[in-house]
Amino acid sequence: MKIFSLEIISPEGSIYKDIVSEVILPTTTGEIAVLPGHAPLFTKLSDGEILVKKEKQSISIAISGGFLEISENKVNVLANYAVRSEEIEMQKIAEAKAKAEEALKQTKDKEGLIAAEKDLKKYAMELKIAERLKKRRKKNI
Repeated sequence: MKIFSLEIISPEGSIYKDIVSEVILPTTTGEIAVLPGHAPLFTKLSDGEILVKKEKQSISIAISGGFLEISENKVNVLANYAVRSEEIEMQKIAEAKAKAEEALKQTKDKEGLIAAEKDLKKYAMELKIAERLKKRRKKNI
């Protein structure tokens, strides 16, 4: 089996680092699948889900923007925000999303609105990816 190195980093630190067989990422122009031997590439990532495939397992990671660099059988992701799907706690995220929605309604200053919108977008994305993963698990049972 052909493999390559993958590392996903966010401001919080390294989110994932391993040898994998495939990774599917959300770019600003659509999804891209990376396999061993992929041509060098540097592109901007959009909000969404990274799907990492290693042997017979798949790992899902929610990201919020960033950059992708592919060179010499090595893939680096620098994400603005990233969290592994198994670390997403749906109840906590739903509560945080509700708080962000309320802050958005009550905030009057521009800076507060921007922060609340950013939080709301992040929590909505996490919930969407957690729900998608939950459906996948039910399907595989």
